Amino acid sequence: TTINMHLLALSFFSKSQGTGDPGASFLARRAIKGWRRQSPTPPDGRRPITLDMLKGMCTLLRGICFSAFEVRLFKAAFALAFYGALRSSEFLAASRSDISGGALHCRDVVTQGSTLHIHLRRSKTDQESRGSFVVLHSAPKGFPCPVRYISDFLARRPAVPGPIFIHADGSCLSRYQFVGVLRACIARLGLPEGEFGVHSFRIGAATLAAQEGFSSKDIMAIGRWRSKAYRLYVRPDLLSDLPCF
Repeated sequence: TTINMHLLALSFFSKSQGTGDPGASFLARRAIKGWRRQSPTPPDGRRPITLDMLKGMCTLLRGICFSAFEVRLFKAAFALAFYGALRSSEFLAASRSDISGGALHCRDVVTQGSTLHIHLRRSKTDQESRGSFVVLHSAPKGFPCPVRYISDFLARRPAVPGPIFIHADGSCLSRYQFVGVLRACIARLGLPEGEFGVHSFRIGAATLAAQEGFSSKDIMAIGRWRSKAYRLYVRPDLLSDLPCF
């Protein structure tokens, strides 16, 4: 929450000045507890993107994107986000001209036959940039396939180094653009745009894994969760009225 963020900043500054932690006092802790009771954090209502929705969205892209190149770009990005249970910061650039190196780069993605090997150099739970690896496999016929979509996109992508997801002019696919096209797809499916976001791919991956009977350990590995926090992403109760194709 905003209060927690400000309190952490104040605590850090005070400790650096050798004056102790004001947030650890009895009065501060009681005040924060009271604020939380008066203004509880609203539940996260973002819904999962299902495999059927992903299939429909990839089909709808032909009527949303302005070129065949853009269709391949977003099909690859959507499939990678879903099957890799990725956070937006793990594969998208902050802006079209982002050169910070935070986005997924070409050198981070290697196709080997029917598998896709992805090197995540940094993530929310890996601030020291130790890196982690994600291996994706080809999907059965009739389903969106991350290996095929990535290979198809890379075969037409401009031969330049840097972020893997770029437009034909070499500019980066930004999070803002990704969300814009995602919302257009959601609207075409007849669903409320505000109920879905980039994290819906990650929520959908966790929910699907749980429905398929994956163990807690396996689900944590899929999303690179380090705690039982993955349970917050398993939301079968929010699957009602989602379309099937």
